[in-house]
Amino acid sequence: MLSGLNERLNDSSEGAMRVVFLAAAGLGAGLVLRQVLRQIDDLVSAPRRRFRSRHGDVGVGPTYVSKTAYGVVGGAKPPALRDVPTLVAEMRDAFESGVTLPLEHRRATLRAMHAAFAENETAILAAVWEDLRRPEGETLYYDFLLVKTELERLLANLRRWTAPRRVRSFSLLTFPSSQWIEREPRGTCLVIGPFNYPFALTAGVVAGAVAAGNNVILKPSADVPRSSALLFDLFKKYVDPRVVSVIGPGIPGDGADVVTELMRQKLDFVFFTGSTRVGSIIARKAAETLTPCALELGGKNPVFVDTTADLSLAAKQCVWGRTLNCGQQCIAPEYVLCHRSKLEPFIEQLRRWTQTLVPDPYAEGAMGRLVGWNARSGGTNGGANGGARRAAARVAALLATAREGKHGERVVCGGGMDASRGVVEPTVVVCGWDSPLMREEMFAPILCVVPYDDLGEAAARTRALAKPLALYVFSRDRGNVRYILDNTTAGGVTVNGVLYHVGHGALPFGGVGESGVGAYHGEHSVRCFSHEKPTLRKWRDCFDGGLLTDPFFVYGPHDGIKKTLLRAVAERS
Repeated sequence: MLSGLNERLNDSSEGAMRVVFLAAAGLGAGLVLRQVLRQIDDLVSAPRRRFRSRHGDVGVGPTYVSKTAYGVVGGAKPPALRDVPTLVAEMRDAFESGVTLPLEHRRATLRAMHAAFAENETAILAAVWEDLRRPEGETLYYDFLLVKTELERLLANLRRWTAPRRVRSFSLLTFPSSQWIEREPRGTCLVIGPFNYPFALTAGVVAGAVAAGNNVILKPSADVPRSSALLFDLFKKYVDPRVVSVIGPGIPGDGADVVTELMRQKLDFVFFTGSTRVGSIIARKAAETLTPCALELGGKNPVFVDTTADLSLAAKQCVWGRTLNCGQQCIAPEYVLCHRSKLEPFIEQLRRWTQTLVPDPYAEGAMGRLVGWNARSGGTNGGANGGARRAAARVAALLATAREGKHGERVVCGGGMDASRGVVEPTVVVCGWDSPLMREEMFAPILCVVPYDDLGEAAARTRALAKPLALYVFSRDRGNVRYILDNTTAGGVTVNGVLYHVGHGALPFGGVGESGVGAYHGEHSVRCFSHEKPTLRKWRDCFDGGLLTDPFFVYGPHDGIKKTLLRAVAERS
């Protein structure tokens, strides 16, 4: 056999070179396989357990004293506007210390945040009540329980969701090798929260950033001063300020100057929740410094009601989803596309469920109020109060447009408001595509109903508008549901319901196009706040003489057999 092999080796043909390559592969395979399990454990498991600690700090917690002295981070008073550059520099230094990286440190922070909520339920509910007069049940679920369960889910899955993930696909070019994807924290992140859910959309976001190994500068909304002040107090009391620092409370104005100054600094990631208009400004500012960002925006979310739909269920869900938080939520149904043959019965169901769910919108606690309902002119938050007055004026103008009916609008229930108290009646308006009510997100408990004759035309008209954050379908016809899913675009969809896809902890929540970029919740939050870093380690010292571990044909000049081998390897890689 050896003499036959020698004869073939002496042959200069291309086939002989193939024999050499295959023989070397067979020789090296036996030696390589003997080390596979040990090598995989070393290469894949070790990155899961080893983290940096550059300054030598090993403790974590609100009472831990760092070896590095900070002037703003951890201060007794909230940072002022002039402190922004120092705050960012100190938070970046804290991240570089490695204090946020070990899993035990991440767990300690998440447990501290959980304790902050578990021990302050009454204070959280009271703060939101003062800011938004939202019914306690809504706040309990959306701003309290959802945050607690998100923290518990992150704690239960932290090791698994942050672990390197093996890539098992075979590549002849890189063989023999081990490869995996590491989830590397982005660094110092800025989280800008909105007013409508002041705890869920701030602490809930921060939790994912912390789980991913980042530290966070949190800027809550100036439009909910009591909730924002409580956030500062809770994070200061429970959480290491090197991991999470809050800025904004105590600074006069609407917060725009604080955000502008923050965006001038060197940040590693920005997470913004708010309007499309402000989101586009954030995106432009981030682009100037090439800072990656996630934008959770909004849009006009459509609801399809076809001829097979349960009209009572559809109406109940639409009224419920539209009146939550006084319509001030980015995933609320904005307009209903109802088949013309079902229009009048559907309107009757809307009237019935509006009366059932919100019989007296002016009663205390019946429904949330417009942001800034209790704002007074003057004071330290004059800018924020001005924004609140603009919100009331905007909603009043929308209701006036509906009542005037210049474009064929017909108010079928509601239509009134008390601007001084921030109360808006749940309002249903039948209108056409050309109505001013259909131009932009209303962010108020006003539901438009647009009749349609052909489902394909309705889907096409929806697709021509800005891409919404959510889309809802009520139908018993699976073909119609499939057609709508295939011919529309949205950040997320619930069929035969509204809002529910956002409440499922395993599903990503985020927009598309004009409604945002990036997604979070659960493991998706860890992914959002991580850089997925591909890593490959070439195996060496396999006693193959480099035939496999350092193949000669990758080096130039490439002619003859080298070209042939390159082609063969590329086709199998």
